[in-house]
Amino acid sequence: MPVKKSEKTAPKVKKTTKTEKAVSEKKVVKAAKKEIKKTVKKTVKKILKAKEKNEKLLKKASKVKENAEERKIVDLIEKTLENGKAEDIKIINLTGKTAIADYLVIASGRAPRHVTALAEQVQLRLKKTGVPASIEGEEVGDWVIVDAGDVIVHVFHPETRELYCIEELWGEETPRRTK
Repeated sequence: MPVKKSEKTAPKVKKTTKTEKAVSEKKVVKAAKKEIKKTVKKTVKKILKAKEKNEKLLKKASKVKENAEERKIVDLIEKTLENGKAEDIKIINLTGKTAIADYLVIASGRAPRHVTALAEQVQLRLKKTGVPASIEGEEVGDWVIVDAGDVIVHVFHPETRELYCIEELWGEETPRRTK
C-alpha cells in the first residue's frame, strides 16, 4: 500500500541550544590545543636531538682536524729526524691512552752530541712553523726530550734507549739488539 505524503515521517533533528554549541566548540578547541601541544613537544624533541647530533658531529670534526694538524707535526718531526740521520724512528699513537700527549716520537742518535743536535733541529723546525716547543736534557745528551704539546719527541743514545725501554710502556715492541 502506498504511503501518503502526510504519513511520511521526516527525520527528527535535535535542536541544539547556544549553550550546547558553546560547550561543543570548547571541546573542539580543547582537543585542538591538546593536539597542537603534542605536535610541538614532538617537534621540540626532534630539534633537540638534531642539535645534540650536530654538536657531536662538530666535536668529532674538530677532533679529526686536531688529529690532522698533529699528524702534520709528527710528519715534520719524522722528516727532520730522517734528514738528521736519526736511527730507529718510531711513532706511537697515544690517542685515548693518556692525557699527556697524542703522539710519541722516539728516535736514536749515534753519540751524545748527535742526540742533542737532532733534538735541537726538531725544536728549531717546529718553532719555524709556529709550534712552540721546549727542550730538556740537552746538557748530557743521553736522552733529550722535545715537548711540542700533543707531540713529545724522545731522542736517545742507543744504550739509554735500550735501558729504559720506553716503547714497552705504551704497548709497543722494543728494538732489542742481539749481542
